[in-house]
Amino acid sequence: RFVPDAEQRLWRTVTRKKYQLRRDLVRLNNQLESLLEEAHIKLSSLVSDLLGVSARRMLKALADGETNPAALAVLAHERLRATPEQLCDALGACTELKPVYRRLLKMTLEQLQLLEQQIAQLDQELATLLHPHQDAVQRLAEVPGFGVDSAQQIIAEIGPTAATFPSEKCLSSWVGACPGEEESAGVNYSHRSPKGNRQMRRLLNQAANAAVKVKGSIFEIIYRRCVPRLGHNQA
Repeated sequence: RFVPDAEQRLWRTVTRKKYQLRRDLVRLNNQLESLLEEAHIKLSSLVSDLLGVSARRMLKALADGETNPAALAVLAHERLRATPEQLCDALGACTELKPVYRRLLKMTLEQLQLLEQQIAQLDQELATLLHPHQDAVQRLAEVPGFGVDSAQQIIAEIGPTAATFPSEKCLSSWVGACPGEEESAGVNYSHRSPKGNRQMRRLLNQAANAAVKVKGSIFEIIYRRCVPRLGHNQA
């Protein structure tokens, strides 16, 4: 078992807390969409992101008591593809919206804002903690499929140089990213991967799905070569 030192345990705590907050943010986003659907506000069918600039302006005005669909539609950004007429139609139910829906909407928006502020604070905290290892973060972030955030999370899990692991095979085994070998009498009964480190498996799965979309990368080439035979998940 790999037991990191106190400093690295602190990195892990910060990154895992940030991941939990992001999951809460997604959950609140889904609750917001459900609340709007219940109130017959069809805004989600016209905007790609309910937490975007245009949607937030309209939702904040709606929560503050605005009842005119045209006035709400004017708050949309000029680059929004939806026309003012479409927005007015989607927001038509706001003229008879019950006050309780406005209060619930305001509470949800406040919770979302609080979560975003806490995530920003953790980003700053993590940047300060990993500042001595900024070179390692930048090198890892340059790999297709990765970014600064995922690089910070991986370094928090295995360290800036993964020095605890004597080889890449040991690291793969600890992560659980290698085939299992359940053998008896020379017969292999299962190739199922071990459980390993769940945080690393999640990060590597996300990075792999992003890397195969990078045009011209070796990951995309190997993926396209393997996917007809193995399918998406195995490839």
